[in-house]
Amino acid sequence: MKIIASLVLHRHSEADISKTLDSLLNENSIDKVCIVDNGSHCDWLYKLNHPDIEVIKLSVNQGFGAGHNAVFQRYNGIAEYFLICNPDISFVKGEVDTLFAFSQREGTGLSIPKVVYPDGSLQHGCRLLPKPQQLFLRRFFSSLSGRSDRQYELQDANYNLAFFAPSLSGCFVLFSQQALERTQGFDERFFLYLEDVDLSRRVCASGLPVRYCPSSKVVHESQRRSYKNVKFLLYHIVSTIRYFNKWGWLCDKERDRLNLQCLSELPIKSKT
Repeated sequence: MKIIASLVLHRHSEADISKTLDSLLNENSIDKVCIVDNGSHCDWLYKLNHPDIEVIKLSVNQGFGAGHNAVFQRYNGIAEYFLICNPDISFVKGEVDTLFAFSQREGTGLSIPKVVYPDGSLQHGCRLLPKPQQLFLRRFFSSLSGRSDRQYELQDANYNLAFFAPSLSGCFVLFSQQALERTQGFDERFFLYLEDVDLSRRVCASGLPVRYCPSSKVVHESQRRSYKNVKFLLYHIVSTIRYFNKWGWLCDKERDRLNLQCLSELPIKSKT
């Protein structure tokens, strides 16, 4: 198989994922769409009748990463790549095929396309590895974080060119079988948030290329739930603490090295 797409749901309706599912099923390079019913709340899933769809039912919701890990474990060694996909993604036919061809050519462990909002504006899915003060300012004092965000989100990058970034958004990334073998997938200590940052840096550490692909584009209807719901804010805070407990708060030499590598290699957009 070329690609197995992994989609993790929790209390979603069929309408919530209809555009995503249609997009995934329309790609030549996607051989199977594996949908995880995380917590067993999506009874409508079992009425779907399509030869390329498989449903994995998990009785307990153990988080975003754990849901995708269930797919990795089921299909380990069967496909070249896994497509980690959020249920609020859509794209025109051929975008995954383009990303797949790029990833094969570059030998990537992790790759991401250009991600845009529904109005066409760029989402910054490629970032540096975060420092504690950056995440604190972004979440609670956004009016003061502009200068820090500019570098952290790689806002000056030329997104018409491919480049390396040490942290790729988990909303839509292609994850290779080789990277799975070296990292064992997501760290399930992160229930929600920062599991993608953690995975990105572990793929970087494995020696496999981590790349942005400029020739593929998807639309992400980002919900930013931690800005609207106290429960999701708490998930975000807990994951942030666990991330820096794991990798270091003030002293993180690997973070500094990878960030410096990114900035030194980054293609910069013209100011004219």
